[in-house]
Amino acid sequence: MKRQRFEYKFYRERHPLLAKVRKGIKYLALLLLGYTTIHTFFIQTYRIDSIAMMPAYHPGDRILASPLPIGAPVPFTHLRLPGFSQLRRGDVVVLTPPYAEEESVLGGAIRWIAGFFSLQTTWETKKPTDWVRSRVIKRVVGLPGDTIRIRNLEILVKPKNTADYVSEFSLAFSPYTIEKGRFSAEAFPEDLYRMESEEIYLRENEYFVVSDHRSVALDSRVWGAVRWEQIRSKVLFVYWPLSSDRN
Repeated sequence: MKRQRFEYKFYRERHPLLAKVRKGIKYLALLLLGYTTIHTFFIQTYRIDSIAMMPAYHPGDRILASPLPIGAPVPFTHLRLPGFSQLRRGDVVVLTPPYAEEESVLGGAIRWIAGFFSLQTTWETKKPTDWVRSRVIKRVVGLPGDTIRIRNLEILVKPKNTADYVSEFSLAFSPYTIEKGRFSAEAFPEDLYRMESEEIYLRENEYFVVSDHRSVALDSRVWGAVRWEQIRSKVLFVYWPLSSDRN
């Protein structure tokens, strides 16, 4: 007598809906894993809601950033992958400011889920005085070994092994302009417009970063140099609006 071959189809035949749910969960998990990998190590998208980097970046701009050029941070560690270029004066970066508090697990999960469904991250507000931000966008004007002096809205830089101070604009890899508009004391309590400083020496792994809207936004002039570990990615370009040519 020919033995009948038994096939294990009982679960699928009895529970076709559950099988579809399991398959959907599997595909969603793979999609989430792919998004996390791409966002962590390759490409990051952000929406700007602050006036801090005007005139180059306006509220509502969508920007593309990448940790690849400088080396992507490895999650849950203090390690970074090797990058293929060094930061230059004039580069715009996304960083964790020194005042930022450690993000809670719940807050991080909510931000991650929102970023997954919207394909972008928002980290600034329309109020330049709002300090509660886990990410900010700033321009690098000072590198390790530089000596910095602040004169009104302009940064003077004495590069390592040189004797004279020169304007930040003469050292920048690419040209940029700063916003000099004045705001009332009620809008912003700090008088950054007349700010001056003594010599500030940048040690190893320290960078001096500033806003382009110098008279209203907080940056290294107030909270000091940032460490290499705080810099998350390098801004590449504005991808929306499509006609943007400010950077």
